Amino acid sequence: MTRRLVVALLAFTAVVLLLSVVPLGVATGARDRSDYESGTRTLAQSLATLAEDSFDDNSKPLDQRRLAAAAGADVSAAVIDAAGRVRVQSGPRQVFPPSLVAEARSGETSSVNDADDVVAAAPVVADGVIRGVVVAARPDEAVERRVVRLWLALAGVAALALLLSVVIAVVMAQWVGRPLRRLQTTAQRWSDGSLHERADPTRGPPEIRATSGALNVMAARLDTLVHGSRAVVADVSHQLRTPLAAMRLRLELVRTDLNHDGAGRDRPGAAADEDLGVALGELDRLSRLVDGLLLVARAESAESRPEPVNVTAVVRERRQAWHPVAAERDVELRMEPSDEDLIASITPGQLEQVLDNLLDNSLEAMTSGGHIDLRVNRVRDEISVEVRDNGPGMTDEQQQAAFHRFVTGRVGTGTGLGLAVVHRLVTADGGTVQLSSSVGGGTTVTVLLPASR
Repeated sequence: MTRRLVVALLAFTAVVLLLSVVPLGVATGARDRSDYESGTRTLAQSLATLAEDSFDDNSKPLDQRRLAAAAGADVSAAVIDAAGRVRVQSGPRQVFPPSLVAEARSGETSSVNDADDVVAAAPVVADGVIRGVVVAARPDEAVERRVVRLWLALAGVAALALLLSVVIAVVMAQWVGRPLRRLQTTAQRWSDGSLHERADPTRGPPEIRATSGALNVMAARLDTLVHGSRAVVADVSHQLRTPLAAMRLRLELVRTDLNHDGAGRDRPGAAADEDLGVALGELDRLSRLVDGLLLVARAESAESRPEPVNVTAVVRERRQAWHPVAAERDVELRMEPSDEDLIASITPGQLEQVLDNLLDNSLEAMTSGGHIDLRVNRVRDEISVEVRDNGPGMTDEQQQAAFHRFVTGRVGTGTGLGLAVVHRLVTADGGTVQLSSSVGGGTTVTVLLPASR
């Protein structure tokens, strides 16, 4: 932002200076040159007046000394008669423009820039008759020096104006930009779940202060709502677990009583046993849902505290932990060998939860004889963890809603909370989750975690 403001103000100042300083310099330089040329013509006229007596009275000739004294230092002058002969001449210049001399013989005083001199010619008139011409040449070095000094002064003023523009732009950009950057940092912390953070409403322009205050009010209300909802979910989930466990125990006892008499002999009760089986199945599903809600509440309240974590070791350890469960279901749990220890910057303990949810989802979707592959790779500045199975896969609609809560592709089982928990835990540490699946082609979940530096 600072750079953009500086560039914008510099561009504006440069355009203003270009439209004002350059025309001023051109006009002033042209006026100085015009004044210098006019002064040269005046000098030529003065010398013409001095030369009249020498044409009227031959006893008063105009010698070189008098001409040089009247013309001044560094001025070349010459008196030319009507026949074109030079009667007297002074100064270093010996040749003058013939066209200028011819124009003066017609009775006009004129001037011209010739080489490095300003040359002026004036007619010598005696008794109403043009007797000759006086030509004066002054070097234009003096006026050019004045023009150069003028441009240097204007350039200095322009440079000072540009410097002041930079200073003003930097000060203004910092005055506006620093509160905005702090507000952006606070907003990023809000997006990470740290709703207790507050923006500083005392710095910057009034508009930014007002915005910071309004956002603080919004963050406070969101904090209250989010933490309130999390607390309700966690409390309700926790409170429901005890009566559900007691209810399951009582239903198991009832089922045992229905199937056995007091002497331990079986007695008929197939219908009641079937009903109790359905009730116990629904009770199991309700218990899983409560556990999932409690897990979601914990994931939502989890704070990101990244540390270097050996991802390869964690994946290897979770593969060993889930291997007996997979073997019991006749599912092969494989991990591609990786000798390199890949380190990611994540919150310790959360990758284990992510892998547990992904492996549980894959095992629930698998049939006997299937396999699940685990793979760890480095992709530029990220560590990639893949969980790939050859299960039934998912439709496009199921993939689009896979990370939403209570969405599951399994009928009668599952809570639809596993991938929602995975998404929350991974994104809290700045990672991403990608899902690739096709019906009958299996499912691949790729978790990308920021590599440790």
